[in-house]
Amino acid sequence: MDRKKVAIVVMSGNSLMDFAGPADVFNHADKLRGIYDVVLVSPGTVPVQASSGIKIHCLQLTELEGIIDTLLIVGDDPASNYGEFYTWLAAAHNGIRRIGFVGVGSSILEKSGMLPDRNFFHSRDGQLFTSGGVSSGIDLALAMVEEDCGRAVAAEIARKLIFFYLNRQAYQVQFGSMVDASPVAIQLKEWLAERLHEPLDVGRLAEKTNMSHRNFTRVFTRQTGISPAKYIEKLRVEAARVCIEESDVPLEQVALRCGLGGLVSMRRLFLRHLMVTPSDYRRLLKLQKYENCN
Repeated sequence: MDRKKVAIVVMSGNSLMDFAGPADVFNHADKLRGIYDVVLVSPGTVPVQASSGIKIHCLQLTELEGIIDTLLIVGDDPASNYGEFYTWLAAAHNGIRRIGFVGVGSSILEKSGMLPDRNFFHSRDGQLFTSGGVSSGIDLALAMVEEDCGRAVAAEIARKLIFFYLNRQAYQVQFGSMVDASPVAIQLKEWLAERLHEPLDVGRLAEKTNMSHRNFTRVFTRQTGISPAKYIEKLRVEAARVCIEESDVPLEQVALRCGLGGLVSMRRLFLRHLMVTPSDYRRLLKLQKYENCN
């Protein structure tokens, strides 16, 4: 199979994972299939430097040689003037098989002259691919590798890069027998499950159990070992986990349905309780389905 050049244009070094993740995907694929040459490219003459202070070694546009099979434009730096790069892109894009945008803002899309369909996860519009930044850029690269090398190769890389820390199945954390077996928790669990999308303060729970606010808090904490607020938080995370497992409901709707507020709040709580983000958990489930189909 002919080798394919993957050029990753680093528009901004603010998030290393925006370009390091996709680069790792293609480098792992090259180790498995020997078909990719991956290079980092600067859109200007100034060296790219990450917000952490790390300097990123990149080729200049004038140093690019050979045919580019895949071009990834990564990062968002709307204040920079990369006129030379946009001029080069306008002349070169028709000769490039695939062009991907990872975590770029609207100003970069407009200056590029290409306005593909945008999606937080990743989407495709003919020759053009788009994705949000960070881990969704890895998803975009995996989709490209699957197109070139097949599903099995993409799944193997996904296991190595994204899901290795889930082999311990930490995401299957249970609340523990102390919570489930306590009389007050059993009394409230089903009632709470139907109202997770509603405001749930200690006053409502105390009223449901015919206790005073103070006595309910004391009894609940003694029986379960956690506060009522923490218990509700765990129920909401567990409900969201089950919803992600059993449906394709968008994550924003999952967060609202389970009373987790929004994506940012749900992500923080998933990391706290399950040690995985909601999006990575959904990708793990897709990977498992992937492998079951093979």
